[in-house]
Amino acid sequence: MLGAVLWCAVVVAVSSLVWVVISRAGAGVLPTTQPQADVTGSLPVPGRDSDGRPSPGVTLSPRPSDSPSTGTTIPGSPSSTPVVPPPSSTPPAPTAQRRSWSGTAGHVVAECRGPAVHLVAAYPNAGWRYLIGSRGPGLVQVRFVRVGEDGRSVTVQAACDAGVPDFTLAAHQPGDN
Repeated sequence: MLGAVLWCAVVVAVSSLVWVVISRAGAGVLPTTQPQADVTGSLPVPGRDSDGRPSPGVTLSPRPSDSPSTGTTIPGSPSSTPVVPPPSSTPPAPTAQRRSWSGTAGHVVAECRGPAVHLVAAYPNAGWRYLIGSRGPGLVQVRFVRVGEDGRSVTVQAACDAGVPDFTLAAHQPGDN
């Protein structure tokens, strides 16, 4: 009985010591001024308390939409010259949309970025092989050919329709080109 009590005391003491060491080591990992997301996932606004009111002792600069200047000022900076971000010379790239086709012959994965389509992957199923006719950017074309006597083939094509890969299928009989 005394051994069990002593064992529990040692476990509690060692666990507490480990917790303190880990806590102190982790304290320097994130800066304490870093805003943390609340339960809803929104971040607090710097210089405002949880109710949206300005925090005491914090000077807020007007939002760019509130002032005629195009830049923003940094509170507490020695200069009142607005900081103007450089103009963006290129528009942001369209988001990639990836889709796949699966059939008896195999699988094709294509991706669209705007109007450009690109082959991501092609996988034949057992008993089939594949030939890539085009990897893009205007059209993806993969031809699956049945291994064996019948020589059947299936051609899968993909093109972008409103930025999303659209697959079409053509079956071929032996002797077709």
